Amino acid sequence: MKNILLVALAALFLIGCGNKKDSFIVSATSEQNLTETVKNIENAVQKEKFTLVDTIDHKITADEYNISIRPQRIVRFTQPQVASMLIACNPTIGVDIPFKILIWASYDGVTHVEYINPEYWSLTHNIKDKKCIALVGQTKIAIEKAVADVIEK
Repeated sequence: MKNILLVALAALFLIGCGNKKDSFIVSATSEQNLTETVKNIENAVQKEKFTLVDTIDHKITADEYNISIRPQRIVRFTQPQVASMLIACNPTIGVDIPFKILIWASYDGVTHVEYINPEYWSLTHNIKDKKCIALVGQTKIAIEKAVADVIEK
């Protein structure tokens, strides 16, 4: 009986630890190369009325330390008024602001675009106020649209 319980727990653990990133991390692929995708994401977030904060190239830093990583960049952006309102909902959301989109290239040349689903913020930052949840939803829609504009080209 003890062995059956251990096998059942192991199965649940493996099922729960599968590659089901879509719950919290939204993933897509771009038909463009990394550089073009980054440029188009930067333009798309600005088109959605976000302010581009910066783009960080993690590969440059890794190369300085002789660490081999795949090319990847983080595009950071915000909407100052919305960001301030979200922080007023719960100050801990400040760790997720500015908003971020990760663009990285796999070894087989596929360009990946990923970001944390803004709805996850409601869980991680215990946001329950209806107005705050609506802001999270609006932010989610704007980020989704920016990404969709790039990956559907």
